[in-house]
Amino acid sequence: MLIGLIILVAFVIKYAPETKKARRLSGLYIAFIYLSSIFFFYNQASISWDWGNIFLPLTGLPASALIVGATVFSIASIMGYFFHLVRSNRIQKTYTLTRRNWLAFLLSATLIFSGALAYSSSRWAMNGIGNMRFDQIVFAMTQPLNGSDPGQIQAFILQPLLEAVLWSTPLISLMYLFTTCNVQFGRKSISRRVLSTRLVWMLGLFGLVFGISMSAKEIGYADIKAYYFENTEIYENYYVDPKEVELKFPKKKRNLVYIFLESMESSYMSTDLGGSQEFNLLPNLSSLSETEGIHFSNTTQVGGGMLQVPGANQTASSMVAQTSGVPLRPSASFGLSDGSGANSAEYFPGAYSLGEILDKEGYNQTLLIGSKAEFAGRDKYFQQHGNYEIRDYYWAIEQGLIPEDYYVWWGYEDNKLFDFAKDTLNELSAKEEPFNFTMLTADTHFEDGYATEETPDLFGDQYSNVIHESDRQLMAFLSWMKEQPFYENTTVILCGDHLTMDSDFFDDLDPEYQRSVFNLFLNTNKKTVNNQNRQFSAMDMFPTTLSALGVKISGNRLGLGTNLFSKEPTIIEKLGYDTFESELMKRSKFYDEKLIMNEGTTESE
Repeated sequence: MLIGLIILVAFVIKYAPETKKARRLSGLYIAFIYLSSIFFFYNQASISWDWGNIFLPLTGLPASALIVGATVFSIASIMGYFFHLVRSNRIQKTYTLTRRNWLAFLLSATLIFSGALAYSSSRWAMNGIGNMRFDQIVFAMTQPLNGSDPGQIQAFILQPLLEAVLWSTPLISLMYLFTTCNVQFGRKSISRRVLSTRLVWMLGLFGLVFGISMSAKEIGYADIKAYYFENTEIYENYYVDPKEVELKFPKKKRNLVYIFLESMESSYMSTDLGGSQEFNLLPNLSSLSETEGIHFSNTTQVGGGMLQVPGANQTASSMVAQTSGVPLRPSASFGLSDGSGANSAEYFPGAYSLGEILDKEGYNQTLLIGSKAEFAGRDKYFQQHGNYEIRDYYWAIEQGLIPEDYYVWWGYEDNKLFDFAKDTLNELSAKEEPFNFTMLTADTHFEDGYATEETPDLFGDQYSNVIHESDRQLMAFLSWMKEQPFYENTTVILCGDHLTMDSDFFDDLDPEYQRSVFNLFLNTNKKTVNNQNRQFSAMDMFPTTLSALGVKISGNRLGLGTNLFSKEPTIIEKLGYDTFESELMKRSKFYDEKLIMNEGTTESE
């Protein structure tokens, strides 16, 4: 990399105009383009390199040498021709921009860059992150960065932001050239009058509109149209207000341990079990699903599971959907304040959740996560909907469990999380009241998961290794629980939050294969269950969880969810998956007013 920069500096010294200002500007411009290109293309090529040796020659890597060579040649060729035109007086500056001209030029440049960023960001989101949908993009944009993974911010800078710079900088440079100079190509001459102030404005607007149009194409016009301009009546027709449903708890209330498993798919199982992998990455969870617990599948095998739907397709929204029976999404109504956001005083005030039901029944409730609970407003949701005690990354520091400056992955790794979970369960089980202990793993988050020094390399692929190690850690934790006195009266539920967003993990997968989210119910005392060929989503986990605790639910419906232990068909089974998914993408006056804004009272079916 340093060699390439030295070559370009020498090139500027030899061929740039001899004035100090011209050489300084040329050198800075070329260095900026070169370094931006190298950073971007290195990242695109996924070349592993040491940030501490960023300016050392990378002659040992053929790919890096190719990138450096091609970049140096391209920049030198273009700038060489430009210097030739300047030295031969074919480029002559004939106009100095006025303050009004500068204002028009800078605003136009900003519009062009914004259009490029819109396109590159949407392309990165849709192609670089698996299973991305428009509702997720809107949700992510409405959330603050507090508690987010710095690695994802770095990935945004190295990919779409740099790509936008590389797209827009040459265009803006040409616009400046033709605004201030006369340029002669051979016998043809282009006067600066070609780009008047009005035309500069038009170019900026065109760049913005073109970028947004290309962005919409990447995302999908159908999703955008549905989100903003189509209406659904699915809530009016199918929503059941949990506050109005009779719930009958058993005399001896069962404890609940609910484990949200980051990006955990049933698809990680081997093909002979109905999964998609050559080797079974979940040997323990698949064995428990076949022999001990109850696993609901959309097929006849354990390699099937829960279907992902809009509004429950990233961690925070899935946690809300699984505990309240309704999807979580920003309001699609223009001008309507979003009461579901993390910045709102009330988080999803119209929802009535599992936590609120159990809180009313006298449960002690705790949420344990290894990241910052404030991300996407998870702390507000669980505090406002169930009075949970939040034990997150900050709590671990306050308790002296990790050093103040300790930060890996999203906070701290799962092997510490399971140790802290044991201590928390011992505390909760020592109390007289029943408890609801909820936790969220994180090591299997994209990209490639978090591998510790103890993670064995069994498959030659980091993500596969991390998934397999997560399966082992979960089994060890479950084995520990089974030895505790509280386990006999405790129902354990393990459920993935969404399909993985690791974009390249399923590159070779048959497009006809339907990936699904893992789920497992342990120690439920349920006997005969229709758990195969079921079409269900995260919303169905809400009433099913209560049923697993021995609660009798009048009508077996809560929110948009259906008790899977009952004979009642789910909404997906009634409407079909494609119709249900399509309806959830649409805007809803009922959703905005009754659930987000909590205006008036909801009506049950």
